[in-house]
Amino acid sequence: MARREIALIYLHGDTEEEFFRKVFDKYLKGIRRHIKNVKGDNRKVLSATAYFISEHSDVYVRVYCFLDRESRYGTPPLSESSLKNIFRSDSRFEKRVLSCNVIIATQMIESWFFYDIEGIYRYLSVPRRERHINKYRPPDKCSCNTLSKLFTRYGKAYIKGKKCANFIDHLDIDKIYRNCPELRDGIALILNHSGLSDRKQKKKN
Repeated sequence: MARREIALIYLHGDTEEEFFRKVFDKYLKGIRRHIKNVKGDNRKVLSATAYFISEHSDVYVRVYCFLDRESRYGTPPLSESSLKNIFRSDSRFEKRVLSCNVIIATQMIESWFFYDIEGIYRYLSVPRRERHINKYRPPDKCSCNTLSKLFTRYGKAYIKGKKCANFIDHLDIDKIYRNCPELRDGIALILNHSGLSDRKQKKKN
């Protein structure tokens, strides 16, 4: 009998949940996955994984944590190596965690939105003569504050979380995916672990 595997995907906020829901629906079709929003509490990654394993005795899991670096440079707020060590050594996980990866947005998820600066301008109804695209390149220099100031300038308020769903619906997810190497590499990692990317490649050939 083939080993049953599932991707355990951890998100760190409501904004991330709104964005990645669209990304995963588009790019992770056919991937068995369970998504958990730990709302910035990294301790929940361990407890939620232990709970999932205890409730699903017939599956092995691969853990993926999507989180913000919170700066352009510096150390991520969650250590991939520490997580791997705990998953290997802690008996709660019964050696059923096959892999663990941290996918980091630099600086933050809002930085990635600037890969579609044209979409942001359209959403804000910015006159064409005022659309200075190069001002927001590279996107990793931008942050939530950058986006908030841009919204305020054109008479809107950027509110993180569930209330940004309509704004995210106006972004070009394909464009962000194509141009954001961190996002593209993270999705490729999940596909490669599942073997789905190999099957897709064979279909193309």
